[in-house]
Amino acid sequence: MKLIVLFCLVAVALAQDEKDAQIIRQDYQLNEDGSFQADLETSNQIVATRSGQSIPGNEPETGSYKMSGEYSYIAPDGTPIRVTWEADELGYRAQSDVIPTV
Repeated sequence: MKLIVLFCLVAVALAQDEKDAQIIRQDYQLNEDGSFQADLETSNQIVATRSGQSIPGNEPETGSYKMSGEYSYIAPDGTPIRVTWEADELGYRAQSDVIPTV
């Protein structure tokens, strides 16, 4: 009987809904020069990292950021997905085996 209860508890734990995912790790570091590094990992195998650097503009209070990062997760069919990206004055660009090329 104890084995059946244990099996049921394990089955329920493994079948948790995605909306119940927990944040396992979340780090954010902001440096004095305006650059940053951020990391996130969840209990349902989502992992994301990003970093950025402040690019000063010609006038005070102007400028932009150059950022890059990646994220990965497991698709509903069990396929691991990984996307790398960058964003800057040229826009947002992502690369992955699952993104169609034009």
